Amino acid sequence: MSWDHAKPYSFTLAVLTGGWTLFNRKLWRVWPLCHFVKTPDLNGMWKAELRSTFIDPDSGTVKEPFTAYVAIRQTLTTLSVRLYTAGDHESSLVASSFDIEADGTTYLYGVYQGEPSITDRKSVSAIHYGSFKYKVIGKPVTELRGHYWTDRETGGSIVLRERLPEMFDSFDAAAGARSLDQNQGRPLP
Repeated sequence: MSWDHAKPYSFTLAVLTGGWTLFNRKLWRVWPLCHFVKTPDLNGMWKAELRSTFIDPDSGTVKEPFTAYVAIRQTLTTLSVRLYTAGDHESSLVASSFDIEADGTTYLYGVYQGEPSITDRKSVSAIHYGSFKYKVIGKPVTELRGHYWTDRETGGSIVLRERLPEMFDSFDAAAGARSLDQNQGRPLP
């Protein structure tokens, strides 16, 4: 067998591989191709509100609802979810799956690891594991709503709204970008 025999197959393989890579990363979420794919496009930086069942041991009260930011980076076949809260706390996705029911209702399930900043690990929160279930709402998606549970015997509800296309890697960066966005590019006084 010579290279002349393999050339057509090599070209075909390169075209198919390149086409699949492009479809997997970008084209699956572009009209009209998005209508042929059931997986919802969740890409973006979401503002989240969390309500926890955690009881503060000092005061004996349930923690007030608080804001977080969630970065979702997605291809057709992969999903990365990172939740950022004030104080450099970060939770990262370990495993996930979509459940798309016959009527089109979609749920996102995941297992995550929560990593508080090193300075807060003893006094505020330890590294922990948890799981979540979000209902995906809207076409295109406008909201994710669900619950989470942790191995610390706490749980809560979470709502993700106000998606931005830009991605950030910290709570402060996401909050700062939203402040600029709400003031038409001018920083808050």
